[in-house]
Amino acid sequence: MEKITIKKLLVILLCLPMIGLGQIHSIDQYNLYMSGNTNHNDISVNTYYNALDTCNISWNIIQDSLPSQWDFSICFPDCHAIGITSFQDVFFPNEKAYLNCHMYPNGQPGIGMIKMEITTNNLYKDTIIWMGSIGSTSFVSEYNINKKILKVTDLLGRETKKTNEPLLYIYDDGTVEKRVTID
Repeated sequence: MEKITIKKLLVILLCLPMIGLGQIHSIDQYNLYMSGNTNHNDISVNTYYNALDTCNISWNIIQDSLPSQWDFSICFPDCHAIGITSFQDVFFPNEKAYLNCHMYPNGQPGIGMIKMEITTNNLYKDTIIWMGSIGSTSFVSEYNINKKILKVTDLLGRETKKTNEPLLYIYDDGTVEKRVTID
């Protein structure tokens, strides 16, 4: 009888930490990617922090590898001004909190990363990573309306004046236009 009681007590003591330290929150996504081009003033992507129990959280930015002209701001759970890199809050059971990063490229192309560490109840640590990519845009700055045709060729490069077939119009500014004139 005594052996059975000791075994039961041992099982209870072994399982107690798992019961007391069960999952109290979840995060939908840990690695997020956003992109745009130099015309975009703001790029952002979000995920959610899901409290399954009362959660005392603190977060701070542990890495910022953005290009020099870029700025960022965090929305967790509320939106914070540029330059805020840490905050604390309390979430209640079944609360779903918006977790977002905005990157402001200020016209500079590049690739950057923000890494946030979230500590829950001074016990659990989660790391969220936002990657951002901004490509450059280019525009034709001038359109030459005074260009002159140098020659007209067929698709094999032979000069011609035929119609009703695809022709290449070669202009003095270096542009080539494919045209079909139907008579």
